[in-house]
Amino acid sequence: MGSLGPQVTVNSPFRARVTSGQVTPLMSFKFWTGNEAALMARMAGFEAAFIDMEHSALSIESVAQFVIACNMAGVSPVVRSPSKSHWHISRILDAGAAAVVIPHVDSVAEVRELVKHAKYGPLGTRGSANNQPILNYASVPTFVQTDVLNRETMLIPMVETPAAVELVEEYLAVDGVDGILIGSNDLCTDLGIPGKYDDPVYQQAVEKVIAAGNKYGKPIGIGGIGGRLDLLEKWFAMGATWSLSAGDGAILQAGMKDVTRKYTEISARVEKQRSMA
Repeated sequence: MGSLGPQVTVNSPFRARVTSGQVTPLMSFKFWTGNEAALMARMAGFEAAFIDMEHSALSIESVAQFVIACNMAGVSPVVRSPSKSHWHISRILDAGAAAVVIPHVDSVAEVRELVKHAKYGPLGTRGSANNQPILNYASVPTFVQTDVLNRETMLIPMVETPAAVELVEEYLAVDGVDGILIGSNDLCTDLGIPGKYDDPVYQQAVEKVIAAGNKYGKPIGIGGIGGRLDLLEKWFAMGATWSLSAGDGAILQAGMKDVTRKYTEISARVEKQRSMA
């Protein structure tokens, strides 16, 4: 949390937790962005939401409204951009995101360009606008806003290819990069081992990224293996701090399947009773 004076503060449970080494699960949202979702996530104990604009049809308007609901509920909105374009990154941040995640980052030059889009001067060239949602629409002096938001809103490139794994230390060394998210499924596919999370080649790649995060003191997240709690616990013990661990669609489908399974079992018992009558 950063103070802007007696009445204005930036509250980002996600940043506070991951930068202090606390293990943090993120609930992923691709379909359900009603205000109630933010409150339900908080009541369930989530302190951060991963809002996925890359693999969904979510519009910036719907994301902006959900971001506000998350911030008011005390759930940090972490938004994955659909592209590396400045008009996506700046609009996501202007909507009030606590962090913006950028997929498919393949070079140090791209990382430096992302910093320009996500950070105000002197780090970058993000256009200044007052009445920011993340500051509760308070009117704040520009020099104060620039300093606080550069420091406390996070830019997180993704590592999803073997080439990016090799460059990860250079990524993290760039001023303005606040962490890394590993895209496990794309990484495994690019390694020629799709879905094979136990393969030593994938595991060595993850270990290399985590070691780089430890070296530079920047948090590392793991995506794509929410169901492999054994691996996540291993990565957390090594120094990773957060993961994408639940999805709105998957949770809903699991609940629906549980209902139909129970009714199928009831139906079978009833049919047996009827046949014996």
